[in-house]
Amino acid sequence: MENLPVAFIAAAVAMVTGQLIKVFSPVLKGKPPVFRNAFQAGGMPSTHTAACAAMAIVTGLREGFGSSTFATAAVLTAVVAHDSVKVRGTLNTIIQILRNSNDSETVEKAGGLPETIGHSVAEVAAGFLLAALSAVAVHLLLP
Repeated sequence: MENLPVAFIAAAVAMVTGQLIKVFSPVLKGKPPVFRNAFQAGGMPSTHTAACAAMAIVTGLREGFGSSTFATAAVLTAVVAHDSVKVRGTLNTIIQILRNSNDSETVEKAGGLPETIGHSVAEVAAGFLLAALSAVAVHLLLP
């Protein structure tokens, strides 16, 4: 791990933790784990947001929140979080239009699309929380 940048480690920790949360969160509802969730986008929390934000936060902690590297990571995080929410709204609207179409072939094709794409604001916020926890943990545990 000496050769890996701390920002990369923080991003990986946040992303892996987020995907594991998606796998095991059904257990809280008395259901079995859903292992396919480890490889799917969407859902709670936003791991894309978590990875980018963890990278930005740990960079700020290590290099300073006034550094150009932090600024770059923060802008990337903002773009990813914004797109996660905006893409969801746009694509979900398109999916609903397709599903409500009078053309049976279009409705059948739309039926193969996921129920939701992207993230809600709450899922992105949870990604930020996960990022903060991951970044602080990595910052404190690694020299």
